[in-house]
Amino acid sequence: MDGFAEVLDMSDELILLDIYPARELPIEGVTSAMIMDRMQLANKQILGKKEALEKVRSDKPELLLTVGAGDIDQLVQPLKSALENV
Repeated sequence: MDGFAEVLDMSDELILLDIYPARELPIEGVTSAMIMDRMQLANKQILGKKEALEKVRSDKPELLLTVGAGDIDQLVQPLKSALENV
C-alpha cells in the first residue's frame, strides 16, 4: 500500500476507484481509503465508476491516465467519448 500511495502521489489530481480483485481473492481489510490515507496529495478523491465518468465529463482534463485491472476496461470507451471534443 505504501508503494501505491507513493506513486499515486506523483499525480496532479487523483480519482481513486474502489478496489476490485482481478484474478485473486479480495484481501480482507484492504480498501481504496487505506491507500488514500497514506497519500500526501491534496487533490484526491474516491469515486464510483459512474461518478468518476461524470467528473471527467465536467472537468475535461488535458491528460487522463487510467491504471487498473479487473473490469476497468469497461470505462475506456465512455471516457474516450467524454473527452473527444476537449
